[in-house]
Amino acid sequence: MRVAIVGAGVAGLASALALARDGHDVVLLERDATPLPETPDEAFDWKRRGAPQVRHSHAFLARMRNLLRDRLPDVRDELLASGATEVAWAEMLPDTIEDRSPQPGDEDLVMLCCRRTTFEWVLRHAILRTERADLRDGVTVTGLISQNGSGPPRVTGVRTKDGDVEADVVMDATGRPSRLPELLREAGANLEETKSGTGIVYLSRFYRLREGVEPPNAQAFTGADLGYLKFAVFRGDNRSFSVTLAYATGDTDMRALRDAGRFDAATNAIPAIRDWVCPEVSDSISGVQYMGGLINRVRHFVVDGEPVVLGLHAVGDASVCTNPLYGRGCSLGMVHGVLFADTLATDGGDPRSLALAFDEATQRELVPWYVASKQQDKVSMAVQRGEELSEFDTFVRSLVTDGVFPASRHSAAVSRAWFRTFNLLTTPDALMTDPDVMRIVMEAWNERETREPPEPMGPPREEFLAAVTKETT
Repeated sequence: MRVAIVGAGVAGLASALALARDGHDVVLLERDATPLPETPDEAFDWKRRGAPQVRHSHAFLARMRNLLRDRLPDVRDELLASGATEVAWAEMLPDTIEDRSPQPGDEDLVMLCCRRTTFEWVLRHAILRTERADLRDGVTVTGLISQNGSGPPRVTGVRTKDGDVEADVVMDATGRPSRLPELLREAGANLEETKSGTGIVYLSRFYRLREGVEPPNAQAFTGADLGYLKFAVFRGDNRSFSVTLAYATGDTDMRALRDAGRFDAATNAIPAIRDWVCPEVSDSISGVQYMGGLINRVRHFVVDGEPVVLGLHAVGDASVCTNPLYGRGCSLGMVHGVLFADTLATDGGDPRSLALAFDEATQRELVPWYVASKQQDKVSMAVQRGEELSEFDTFVRSLVTDGVFPASRHSAAVSRAWFRTFNLLTTPDALMTDPDVMRIVMEAWNERETREPPEPMGPPREEFLAAVTKETT
């Protein structure tokens, strides 16, 4: 079968690899003209106008790492050879957890530390080694080739500025900015979507540890919510790491952090970040990158039990996208791409059957994370606006803050369950519906009034703003 994939980001590259290795002929079309750099550090300077998020922080979660291990072991090997590292859950446990005895399944609890640019660089090398995959960059898709009859339109290829590309199956992997609804309207189909704002914008900057300096801690990532600001430190490849600061879209005071000097002042005001960015530990290797317009969105390709289009499918953020602050996008994109290849292998004989089967798989594997992200952002935005939460939302928020987090510092079972959820290895509600785990969580929650409060992860808002202003005047 001939498959045309539009977009050579993580979801498109993963789809192409899985499909080509299943014996399909794949044409991968990328709008950006992106000759393959020589090294990962050169790849960090890739001109990716169509994917500005590549120079932001990324988490490569355990589900993705395990997919590489099991389905694309050569890609995993090349990532590690190119400077990526793996960090196991057991290596990140705090000293307060005494019972460290391994359990079945712990071998899956491993995150991959890597820059997004390095990850795509390695995937492109894998594409070049794959005979049935043809990557064409600098190609702009202008429309769809379709046949219209009594049912939904049947897409049979794409139109580009360089000519038509015909295919048995077309896939949209162009990410969050995807123009798919517009293209489908031109082809005679109406694609509905449900979306909501995340209430945040975020800033990222990359650094590199100095030679001979060890990472300040063993964590693959470190993060916290200060109320007025969310922050995270993500380890990358080749001694690189990144810092992300996220704030409410309407917080005008925080807009000053887009300035490099004020961003540096902010990182020095937060102890957990300062340990990483002090001059004797690391040097910055990028400017401050801004990302806004962040949404949660799901597109509906099946309505009332029938596909709205045949022969065309979307993967990754072009289909389901979640708040990127939670670090799920790349992992879900790769999962979705491989999931499509698997669905095509079993349900690819008929376009309608394929559309229905892939939608069912998407609803099962991706949509629950959209729902969870949307609900979490809804509560966060209400708190930012000073609105009163419902009794249920107040209880759940307290249960996480005063139950799950404290318990995870003393119970391997709770820590393991939280790590599995964070890394997409279970359903979003798995921790909260596990009676053994919740018994421990409730014990911690019931002690919330008598327990010593944890050390704050950062200063109060006014002190933070004063520090940022003082450092830059």
